[in-house]
Amino acid sequence: MKVDVILTAGEIKAEKIKDKIVVIIDVLRATSVMVTAIANGAKAIYPYKDIESVLENCKKSNSYVLGGERKGLKIEGFDFGNSPLEYTKEMVNGKDVFMTTSNGTRAIESSANGSKKLFIACFLNIESVVNKLIEENQDTVIICSGTNDEFSLDDALCAGEIVRRLAEKVKDIKLSDISLGVKIIAENSKGIENTLTGSKHFEYLKSIGFYGDMNHCFSVDKFDIVPEYKDGVIKN
Repeated sequence: MKVDVILTAGEIKAEKIKDKIVVIIDVLRATSVMVTAIANGAKAIYPYKDIESVLENCKKSNSYVLGGERKGLKIEGFDFGNSPLEYTKEMVNGKDVFMTTSNGTRAIESSANGSKKLFIACFLNIESVVNKLIEENQDTVIICSGTNDEFSLDDALCAGEIVRRLAEKVKDIKLSDISLGVKIIAENSKGIENTLTGSKHFEYLKSIGFYGDMNHCFSVDKFDIVPEYKDGVIKN
């Protein structure tokens, strides 16, 4: 198994992901929302990179909610923003979630064509993702969504923890230099929040009132699910 890592959504190129297993990470907070919503009974998640596509496609569903953000804040007219704490069982159980975010949904759309399979990951489901990748036993590319096409330490730390666990369990694993780099970040982490303190996106979300999301987003292995994106929709 060869494992590579792409550090931002803007660096996704078709030749890098062609016929490979792809894992999308956007810890703060799109993939954390997706995993949480599916765990809380959402029927399906429909991710789009633009608001217009959400508003158009949601008309096809009989029971749905709209979720998403721009610059970390809820989009006007949407039901929810990008806080996983909003996607409770009472609010999403049995419903379709149509969502758009600045980075995560864009990374998913950019990876849809060419990848063999596409899985959704965050700290909440790391062990389940690792086990799924071992089961697939295929060359894998882990994509960090980043923040506005810039490196984001939270995504890299999560990717590194996936690589670290894979390396412990897979004897014939081959790591790219970037994979090795994020693995070293994870191995030297003294806790998620301690590692991320001072990082740009973490501090920005705290500044606009979303510190409460962090305890949830940084809960490791809270859910035993691996949502998969296929034919435009995310399901478990």
